[in-house]
Amino acid sequence: MDSVVFIKVVSAALYPLGLVTVFGVVALYSGARGRKGRAKVCACISILLLLISSNPMFARFLVGELESRYPQKPIDEISAHQAIIVLGGGLRVPSEPGQSLQLGAAADRYWHAAQLYFAKKAPLIIIAGGNVYSRPGVPGEAFYVAELLEKWGVPASAIVAETDSRTTAENAVNVQTILEQKGIDRVLLVTSAIHMPRAYELFKAQTLTITPAVADVLIRPRVAPPFFSYIPSASALKMTTLAMHEYYGQWFNQIKRAFRRLN
Repeated sequence: MDSVVFIKVVSAALYPLGLVTVFGVVALYSGARGRKGRAKVCACISILLLLISSNPMFARFLVGELESRYPQKPIDEISAHQAIIVLGGGLRVPSEPGQSLQLGAAADRYWHAAQLYFAKKAPLIIIAGGNVYSRPGVPGEAFYVAELLEKWGVPASAIVAETDSRTTAENAVNVQTILEQKGIDRVLLVTSAIHMPRAYELFKAQTLTITPAVADVLIRPRVAPPFFSYIPSASALKMTTLAMHEYYGQWFNQIKRAFRRLN
């Protein structure tokens, strides 16, 4: 099995909904085998996991802890660098039945990169991002982002698209090669606030001087009535899953670094 696909499968099993499903299945199997004690314990764990992971307060805590590490700064407070690196994500490439590029919330990072360029914070934008899953005849995400930036007024001569990387770790390695070829070592890193801690550590390992330039931020002041913070919701479950994706990624990278030191 492809290594990226394998990681995605394992991650899915470890995300909140995956764990809820695993414990639920074990509960059903144990009940069918007459092991009522184990069935009750697993059923309780399954329900508890679902209630906690879909709780808005818990979700906001997890995401907020990640986003607080690198707060977003006004563009005029960011100093000039040699290049802007913007990581792929938050978009859907054109495919049937959709006829055009579709932008999600995380695609704010592309607009942020463009604004940094127009503010003369760097003369070059490097876009890192291919397709996670092979799609014959479909260019990597960075290709479409380059088109988008050009439509916003960024000249093609100021854009470099890296379309082969499938993970953030591959983003860092492949972009390092481009930077070495161009003699660049001081860069702005643009990605979502929740993703920045993991991305920053991976790029920092490439011996670059990195300045985080956070784009979209999920946690904002509450405007809904306070009691909604205690009601489980699908949106909270999604936020918890996004946060766990980042925590798992950080732990995985730490384990890899530890093994490298041992070897």
